[in-house]
Amino acid sequence: MQITSVVNQKGGVGKTSLSVGVSAALAERGRRVLLIDLDPQGHATTEMLGLPEPPPEAPSLAKALTKMWRGPVEELIVAHPRSNVGRGGAFDVIPTSPGMFDLVRRLDQFRVPGWQLARVLQFANYDHVVIDCPPALDLLTNNALAATHGVLVPVQPDRTSIRALRLLKEQIDYVETMIKRPPVAYFGIVPGLYRRPISSYAVAAMNELHAFGIPVLPHVPLGVVMNEAAARGMPVTTFAPETVQAVAFRQIAEAIDHPGTHHPPPEITPDQDFVFEDFISEVSSTRDAKDNGSRRKLYDLMPKRNRPPR
Repeated sequence: MQITSVVNQKGGVGKTSLSVGVSAALAERGRRVLLIDLDPQGHATTEMLGLPEPPPEAPSLAKALTKMWRGPVEELIVAHPRSNVGRGGAFDVIPTSPGMFDLVRRLDQFRVPGWQLARVLQFANYDHVVIDCPPALDLLTNNALAATHGVLVPVQPDRTSIRALRLLKEQIDYVETMIKRPPVAYFGIVPGLYRRPISSYAVAAMNELHAFGIPVLPHVPLGVVMNEAAARGMPVTTFAPETVQAVAFRQIAEAIDHPGTHHPPPEITPDQDFVFEDFISEVSSTRDAKDNGSRRKLYDLMPKRNRPPR
């Protein structure tokens, strides 16, 4: 399962459009895709896909992240019924919920902030998970960065995006150091929200963005078709499959479609909560490695610790 975070602390750069468009394009390719709306504003859930937020009494992402609800991740998921999905694929969503607005304050009580989303996703069964992050470098974004294999960074071709990208790289470095996880991959920069023909100012800004050494993926220009698709609760790849925007989303999806090739995020450390399912998985793995065909007692299956000599 490949986890991709669509992240930029700068608002209004097209994060939600990119998250929805790439998720839908991956599902068209026959991939099983889960889109997580981590943004408390919920634009992916309500505006782009026309899905309702869960009612207050139902399981929700906010409750799962703060352990107010501890059920299986499948109970948080809803399928999107208005998307073209290739054979064997799926386009599912974990919608935002009203409690997300208060979540940052509540997550601050955890000893090692950043692992809550990884814990919720640890038993999900998908080819791709795409996380639509909030426009802030806060604990929610840190949760996405802790769990992710790589990031897509939507940018506008202007100088404000250059500074925002520098700050984002600093934040990613900080999260990697704080939780001691492997380096986050930069899957690519996606320029968008510009008008054609591109201006000389935008060209100069794009040249500076190229200097970061991050792959620059196909551009997603402005177009009223994006608003028309959202008004119908459909991704643009379904609503207008021949448009420039739909083609760009498919090209970006093809560029990042390599699940199973990444190292998993680091294991949860002893400072965090004991997860019974992880314990069972470890015992099962040890059994498979040591079993010679005869039955063994549970104690014999457990990893042995070297005791210091007396």
